[in-house]
Amino acid sequence: MNPYKVSQSDTTHGPDGEHHLVTGQHARMRLWHREEPNADKPQSTNPYETLGYVIEGRADLIIDGQTIPLQPGDSYRVPAGTPHTYRITQTLTAVEVTTPGRDQ
Repeated sequence: MNPYKVSQSDTTHGPDGEHHLVTGQHARMRLWHREEPNADKPQSTNPYETLGYVIEGRADLIIDGQTIPLQPGDSYRVPAGTPHTYRITQTLTAVEVTTPGRDQ
């Protein structure tokens, strides 16, 4: 595998349906591709920060007692150690970067 490029055929898939893309020294990138609408995903608290960008679809980020609607063109941040969940309201494609990179 090329250390500078990950081809589509080389991506792996995580337990929640995410596509693991490129991994750097301090960050990882993943793709949520055409995630279907759902009830709230289980709340989670992660030891890493998540930065994301919505490509298509809509979701609600529920964090710190707030419901934050996300739509195409919106970017978002979930700080490390912050309880949160997502509710997908329209088939969603989004890219996320976690830092420091989390284990697959």
